[in-house]
Amino acid sequence: MANQRLIRYLKQGGVIAYPTESCYGLGCDPKNKYAVEKILWLKKRSRSKGFILIGSKINHLRAYMKDLSETQKKEMMDKWPGPHTWLVPASNYCPSWLKGGSHNIAIRLPKVKSTLNLLNSINFPITSTSANLSHKQSIKTIRACKNLFRSKVKIIDGNIGSEKKPTTIQDFVSRKIIRK
Repeated sequence: MANQRLIRYLKQGGVIAYPTESCYGLGCDPKNKYAVEKILWLKKRSRSKGFILIGSKINHLRAYMKDLSETQKKEMMDKWPGPHTWLVPASNYCPSWLKGGSHNIAIRLPKVKSTLNLLNSINFPITSTSANLSHKQSIKTIRACKNLFRSKVKIIDGNIGSEKKPTTIQDFVSRKIIRK
């Protein structure tokens, strides 16, 4: 799918399945509430769980989080790019449907080449949640994506990363590990 067509598809509420660090993920334009609702419906996922946002550069994520000092940004970048998700205080701009009832937003700069190629081609952040039904095993192949989601999502070809488990999620303020 050409970049402009993919951008238009996402901006109009489309959902994609794409390779991430450990599995296929589902993504959409985080500003499109309809698209986020579609992911919740596809996964049979609770609204109370927030979403992770991924971008190819920190500038893609800045509008969604409160300002950080230069020292804080450096600290964050020590784990990026890579399979580390930071939970940070959300900005006033960050839509409520991304935060899952909290005041935080989860963000990541991935290192997986196919994911970075996707993000660079669209030049904006997308949501990142595993491509599966809630509480079921994560999907690792294109075939499994096609079997589960049929024509409800556009599948982006590529290789998943080498991680065996989902990314670590760490609260940036308290330093508490939320998911290991």
